[in-house]
Amino acid sequence: MELKDKVAIITGAGQGGGEGIAHVLAREGARIAVVDLNLEAARRVASSLDPEGKRAIAIRADVSKKAEAQAMATQTLEAFGAIDILVNNAGVGGASALVCDVTEENWDRVMGVNAKGILFCCQAVIPAMRAQGKGKIVNIDSIAGIRMAYFSSVDYTASKHAVTGLTQHLAWELADQRINVNAVCPGGIRTPAIEAYASPEKREALIRRTVPLGRFCEPSEIGEAVSFLASERADMITGQMLAVDGGTLTGYGEDLRAVLRQRLQEGNSH
Repeated sequence: MELKDKVAIITGAGQGGGEGIAHVLAREGARIAVVDLNLEAARRVASSLDPEGKRAIAIRADVSKKAEAQAMATQTLEAFGAIDILVNNAGVGGASALVCDVTEENWDRVMGVNAKGILFCCQAVIPAMRAQGKGKIVNIDSIAGIRMAYFSSVDYTASKHAVTGLTQHLAWELADQRINVNAVCPGGIRTPAIEAYASPEKREALIRRTVPLGRFCEPSEIGEAVSFLASERADMITGQMLAVDGGTLTGYGEDLRAVLRQRLQEGNSH
């Protein structure tokens, strides 16, 4: 158990990738604050980790609101007495629209959760990590934060590049305080959201076009990458973006610009 008795906050942990991360970190011995906008979803995950509620708690928070991010940190400290790990997983998708069709409202929503939410959560937990003398922050970025990706719209791509910039700046700023900051950059993850996006046939076609290893990533595989970066094995790693994408960034397959344009045009027609 590499994370025995460490305290981890995981945002957006009520389903999908965040839930997968929570299960892996709990398996490694961490105590978990399951944070989600949907409190019932957070309670379900926390109960699945520890039905007695001693090693997992559920917290409702909208991370795009500074006061709620701060309350999240306060509740975690009250429950467990420490914050060793922050996993900034909460995020929303983009508008599925071409650039001239993206509304100000949607831009602000995507930036508010994907970028501002990470800033607010980091601001909330860094004082506790400083007091403890160390900490680990893992931001769930995207391959769209490394290079424009096949599933991206302009608001999502911009928000994930903001995550990349935040990760690298915070790694530099916090290094002398022994707070490591890294990012995991998934490609396609097999979650209910992605399964609802398209039919099995369309998903298989997309995988063939874009993923050399031939399948989407499982949520638990994102959890394994996070667990490594949160562990002592990664003490000398900071400011890095770890792609977990089945090889998509190698540029394999068809012209990704054509795939993206087709996806955005389909979204615009609905």
